[in-house]
Amino acid sequence: MKRLLLTLLSFCILLPLPGPATLDGAPKQGGNSNNKKKTPAQKKKEEEQRKKARERAEAERKRRAQEEMKRKQAIEAARKKRLLDRVEEAKSEVRKCAGEAKELGGRYQKMLDGRDLIARSITRILLKPAKGDLARTKGKLLKLEEQFEAKAKDFQGASISLGLVKNSEKKTHSKGGDAETWEKTLLDLKRELSSAHATIKSGESSNKSYGRMILAMVGDYVRAGVDFSESDKALIKKLATL
Repeated sequence: MKRLLLTLLSFCILLPLPGPATLDGAPKQGGNSNNKKKTPAQKKKEEEQRKKARERAEAERKRRAQEEMKRKQAIEAARKKRLLDRVEEAKSEVRKCAGEAKELGGRYQKMLDGRDLIARSITRILLKPAKGDLARTKGKLLKLEEQFEAKAKDFQGASISLGLVKNSEKKTHSKGGDAETWEKTLLDLKRELSSAHATIKSGESSNKSYGRMILAMVGDYVRAGVDFSESDKALIKKLATL
């Protein structure tokens, strides 16, 4: 047994000692393979990869720029369409105003015809003799005539307004003018139309009032025995239709 131990001890002495270890416990190796110089082929490959990356980035930038340009173009096109729609809508309303003005023109002329009828009726009645109590009736008729004639100037503005609105339709065929200009024009025409409408309505109402008052005075003349010709009667009778 002692001889066996001596043999093993002699064998361990003869074994070589291990080399120094690295800091991380692994044996040192001569040089790092990553630090080796790159070959021309590797450099070329990496440059090609970088070039492709730059090309992809540039293509993406251009794509985004085109999308942004299309977006802005779409916004601008929509804005222009809205403005154009406003212009066309305003023009359409202007044409409607012109149509209303033509209709009001018919009422305006009818109102003027009614005034002409009233004026002729007054003239006919004033030519009749007015003795006794009729002198008072004639005085009322003369005062009514004065008021009637003074009111004539109130209707001149309506004629101008109607003419202005009717002629505006011709302007709608032109391509000039922006949305704000046409909308302002429309607003002005509506004011003119409203004013003319109010004036005509007032004239129609006053015609009816004058007609009733004149017919009442004619009754005084008839009761006083004043004769009226068939022509007078036909004329005065129309006062009831005002």
